[in-house]
Amino acid sequence: MPGPSLHPCARREQLRRPSLLALGVAVGGLLAACGGGGGGDGDDAIGGGGGGFTATCNTAAYAPGAVELPEAAVLATYAGTYAGDEGHYDNSGSFIKSASATLVVAADGQLTYKGVAYVPTSVCIDKVAGPMGKLVYVLVGTSGHFDVADRVDPTLGQAWGVSPVDGTTIFTNGRK
Repeated sequence: MPGPSLHPCARREQLRRPSLLALGVAVGGLLAACGGGGGGDGDDAIGGGGGGFTATCNTAAYAPGAVELPEAAVLATYAGTYAGDEGHYDNSGSFIKSASATLVVAADGQLTYKGVAYVPTSVCIDKVAGPMGKLVYVLVGTSGHFDVADRVDPTLGQAWGVSPVDGTTIFTNGRK
């Protein structure tokens, strides 16, 4: 999990209820806090060719060695349609739903959110599975991001994140 401040995924802390916040902070320190590089130029690539989309992973946005570019076959296992909820968390940690939303993840990592296609700026996967399994982190523009897990969490579902539409609306409880 990326850490605080500079990384768009810092808003992920807003996604967790208080009981998950402590877990997220502990795991975040071990797995993927912001800062440092991941070796090389920090920008690996797969797929695409012939003018199509090519997924890249900006490893420099995570703790050294925490994430990598997913292999095409692995990334394809996360593909699917995730129906979830949009809204925000109030000060008590309760999710306040404002709408339903659909996230479609293509086999190459491209996204469609609420019927609009978005080109990811980075697609990375955890090198080591955490409590929610191995997560794929998809960054969209400067303020949107989605995390897709290989396990279903009872609270968060299997996909969650921050809407690329406004950079503040939370998407949660996404389930295939």
